[in-house]
Amino acid sequence: MSKIKELEELLKTDVLVEVNAEIEALEELIKKEKNNKDLKIELEYMSDVKKFYDEVLLFIDKNKLTEEEAINILADLEDMRIDEDEI
Repeated sequence: MSKIKELEELLKTDVLVEVNAEIEALEELIKKEKNNKDLKIELEYMSDVKKFYDEVLLFIDKNKLTEEEAINILADLEDMRIDEDEI
């Protein structure tokens, strides 16, 4: 499997599922705590993350993502996963 296909599959079945769930959870918390700036900052960050990965999928669909770019994004995702596991 090419790294591009691997990345596409990971984004669709794991990463974006988690990001969307996190966005929904933050939106619910913000409804309860309307003045919580930290939650709003976190929501903005997660929305930016979603936009980035949506753009990656768009580049994949248009065959504009290189294998090297896919490898770099996969490495970044792995680093993030390791950091998350350490917390």
